[in-house]
Amino acid sequence: MYMKILIAVFVILIVLAIISFRYNRKLKEKAKWCAQGARKFHEELKKLSSPERLFTDEEVHKMKMKYAYLLDTVNDLYDSRFISNEYLDKLGLGDFMEERKLLNHTQFLNNQSHQG
Repeated sequence: MYMKILIAVFVILIVLAIISFRYNRKLKEKAKWCAQGARKFHEELKKLSSPERLFTDEEVHKMKMKYAYLLDTVNDLYDSRFISNEYLDKLGLGDFMEERKLLNHTQFLNNQSHQG
């Protein structure tokens, strides 16, 4: 009797481990996709915040709208217990979050140096 319970528990643990492993793999694929988007965001931000030009409010708004889904997805990844924040940081997603958070400030600094 105890042997059957022990085997059942063992089988359940194995199934849960397999499900967790597959879910982690799926999240890592999603994180890699997000990392590509984060690189595009960074490159676009670099161009828009060039000291040789003004970075307009309309451009800031368009960037926020364009990358809103990416921001939501990255936030969901950081909230997940099935993928480590260190892994996400290695992919540059922490930097993306910081750049996105400071977007208006980046615009302000760029335009201040452009006018000065």
